Parts: sequence; C-alpha cells; structure tokens
Amino acid sequence: MIRQKEYHAEDRISQLPDEVLVSILSCIPINEAARTSVLSHRWEKLWTFCSHLVFDGAKRLYNIQCQIKGIEHIRKSVNEILDIERGRYINWVNHILESCHAGAIDKFMVRFDLSDKYRGEIDEWVRFAFEKKVKRFELDLSSYNISCYQVSCYPLTLQALPLPSSISLTSLILKCVNVNEEVLENIISNSPFLECLSVGDSSSLVHLRVAGPALCLKYVEIVFCFNLESLELHAPNLLSLKYSGAKTNISFVNIPNLVEISLGGEDLPYFARKLCGLSTHFSKLQMLELDVLQLEVIETKMERLKYPIFSQLKQLKLHVDTRSTASLLFFSRLIKACPSLYRLALELKLGSVNPSDRRKMVKARSRHYSLKVVEVTGFVGQTVDTEFCIYLIKSAIMLEKIIIKPCFLDARGSAYENDYVEVEKAGRERAEQLRSKYCLGDKLVIL
Repeated sequence: MIRQKEYHAEDRISQLPDEVLVSILSCIPINEAARTSVLSHRWEKLWTFCSHLVFDGAKRLYNIQCQIKGIEHIRKSVNEILDIERGRYINWVNHILESCHAGAIDKFMVRFDLSDKYRGEIDEWVRFAFEKKVKRFELDLSSYNISCYQVSCYPLTLQALPLPSSISLTSLILKCVNVNEEVLENIISNSPFLECLSVGDSSSLVHLRVAGPALCLKYVEIVFCFNLESLELHAPNLLSLKYSGAKTNISFVNIPNLVEISLGGEDLPYFARKLCGLSTHFSKLQMLELDVLQLEVIETKMERLKYPIFSQLKQLKLHVDTRSTASLLFFSRLIKACPSLYRLALELKLGSVNPSDRRKMVKARSRHYSLKVVEVTGFVGQTVDTEFCIYLIKSAIMLEKIIIKPCFLDARGSAYENDYVEVEKAGRERAEQLRSKYCLGDKLVIL
C-alpha cells in the first residue's frame, strides 16, 4: 500500500520556476506541450513560451495516401483529400504561431508537402521565425506524394526575410525550396554565427559563393540542385562538405580544416579526375564518403585514374549500386591510396540476385596494414560481393572485425520485402562459408 504521506505528496514539478518548466516543455512536441494548458491556471500559458517550434508532419500525407490507395469507392479524389490535410496542417501552424509569446526561437522546423500554392502562408512563417531571431531554421517542403513530384516549389525571396544587419542563425536547412544565390549569400553574409548550411532540390541555384575569411561555417551540404554550375568555397572553418548532383565546377579556395567530404551523382568522375590537383586541400581529410549510382559507368570513366595519397584518412564509406557483372575490386586502388585507413563501410544495392551469375574473378594484389574494421551491408553472396570480401580478408593484415549484414537493400521497407527472404538466407549461408574457409572465428560477425 502507498503510504498516506506519499499519496498526498506535493507536486514538486509545479514548484519549479516558470523558466525551467518552459525549458522542459520545449523538449517535447509542441502539440503535446499545448495539452498541458488544461492542468491548471498556471500551466495554461506556459507552453506558449516554448522556444522549440517543430511542425513535423512530413509522412502524414504519405501514410494517408497509402491507406486510401486502391479504394475505388472513395467519393473525393486523392488530391482533394490531400489538400484538406494541407489545410489542416496550415491551420495548426498558424494557431501555434498566433499563440506564441516566446521572445526568441531556438528551433523552427516545418516539414510538410507544400507547394508554391501556399506561398503567402509560408512567407508569414519565415518572417515570424526570423523576427524572433531564430537560431536553427529548417524548411522541408519535400513531396511525399507517391504519384507525383513537386514541380512548383515554394520560392524563398529576400522580401520574405526581414534580415537585420546581423542575425542569430546557426543552422539553415532548406529542402524543396527554390532559393537562388542572391538570397543565400545575403543570409550567409548576415549570419556571423552560421555553422550549418544545407540546400536540397533547388532549381534556382546556379552560381554559389560560400566565401568569407570570418565565416563560422563548419558543415555545408548541397544536394540535387541540378542547375548549379559553380560552387566556390572560401571557408577556413569548414569541416564537412557533402555534394551530390550534376557535374559542377567546385572551387576550393581556402578550406584548410576540411576533415569530411561526401560526393555522389554525376559529379563524381569529374571530381575524381581533379583529385591530384586538389590533394593539397585535403591534407587533414579523415573521412571520405562516395555514393556510386552506377558502378559500371564510373568504372569506365575512372579506370586509369591515379589517386593521390590520403595520408590522414581513417574512414571510407562506399554506397554502391551495381549489377552482378561489375567488380568491386575497382575500389582496391582507392583503398591502397589510404595508408591510415582504419574502417571501411560498404553499402551494396545489387541489381541482380542470381547466384549462378558467375564470372572470372579480377585479381588485385595489395596489403593494408591499418585496416581493422570492415562492414558490408547488402551482402547476398554473389560473385561481386563475395570476391570483394575475400580480397579484404586476405589483404587486411591487421583485420580485427568484419561485419556482414546479409540483405537485399532495394527490397527493404517495400511491399515485396518478403520475396527476398530466401535470398537473404542464402547470403547468410555464404557468409558462414567465409568463416570456416578463412578461419575467421569471432572476427566475422553476421547480423
């Protein structure tokens, strides 16, 4: 039984100062924070001072469309139903912002499928956030509609940004937002504390200069901005760069502290051919990530490429989409160019799962004396992945752990995932054969 004294214990949470309670409420979703208004008269307005305004409804439309897909007797069309949900989302955001009494906003996030049709409402949200001296701002208007792609993206203009001489912004993330270089460079030049810049799916971006000796920028991500022709980086504090998209002229003017770089898309062969000339900019590089969409195409374009020596590189991540006729041993020369490499992570998407599709193995001879951890995700036991694992087992003299995750990644999370259960089972059996054949023992971990 509960003691009488404990049962009538005083509510200690309500004894905390308002500032502490608001800080606690800012750590939970805003709709849940709003529900605390019914607790007492004192709690009625506390949630309105929350500094974290996160409006994340990104997958709601997707889930709704999945539920109604294929139901023929629905009276309203799918688009009409989705538009009703967009209206509800807008009303929800507007209601929260009208109730907000916070003097400054630490985080403002909008994640929902909204097009240029809702420009007026979105403009007001942007003004609200920047007038409240927002620190972390994210506007993700990505389309989650299965049947269509967002073609009329919301345009972020200078008219929607009430920029003072300097703002408190530390992080700016824009996805499926048409923003041009004039707006971005204006934000960058007026944001002395900006550390993170991420732009995705903007068709308005053509020539971008991320430049300034006093920039605090540490992380820059530019992905799927397919009209981008040039990117100039003059950021002495930059630590991490991610670029994926069309072939673009990237100028590395002053990036002495760059330790991470991630590349993918059409620009990969073009960038790789410039590596030798750019190697002086990567003297501190510790992590390299490559997203290879079509290994067969990359292989022909980079077959005779000479890699510079990445003396400080510790981690190499490879995301590879290939057919069973390609060879992952293509990457052996890149691995050899990383004498300090400690960890190699490989994520495979194989275009075929026919285990009988065999061909003669390509021989690659080299020794790696620093490589200790290898992780292979998407292993199904074809020639292409088996020969690469064998190569690493033989060449990594100091290998301590090889982690193999048998799965068919293209099917993960899809309606036909169960169709590949036998494929994954066969991959697991072939991985076990590696353990016995090469006496790996506890070195091999199969997940």
